[in-house]
Amino acid sequence: MTVAFRPRPSVVRRDSGLYAYERALARRGLTPIAGVDEAGRGACAGPLVVAAVVLRKPIDGLNDSKLLAPAVRERLYSLITATADVGVIVIPPAEIDARGLHKSNVSGMRRAVAQLTCDPGYILTDGFPVPGLPAPSLAVWKGDQVGACVAAGS
Repeated sequence: MTVAFRPRPSVVRRDSGLYAYERALARRGLTPIAGVDEAGRGACAGPLVVAAVVLRKPIDGLNDSKLLAPAVRERLYSLITATADVGVIVIPPAEIDARGLHKSNVSGMRRAVAQLTCDPGYILTDGFPVPGLPAPSLAVWKGDQVGACVAAGS
């Protein structure tokens, strides 16, 4: 009697560590992996800043920027910008007023990914789906707390 091999379904547990999504996608050849996040979304004034990041190597201490002390955040910023592929878009308040916050955010995410110097094999976005990205993507709830590349974008 022969038993057919059936691979296990892919499951990424939220408690599997910050690099779990990247490891699972890399095992399937979906590299490089970009993470996209924004800052300023909840502010009533000021710009919206969106960053897309492809990490070239693991970075110790990486986490959601809101959970980091300012000195740690600055150190990680220097490491990320020195070692990763980064695209940053700043959307001014006038554009947000004209288009709306969500449309500006989605557009900013697409534009930040377009600034990357590499072509991502997969894209993780923080919170909500972004149509029109140049690679397969997954919206990850609280992505900046469970995906390393999204945390780097935060």
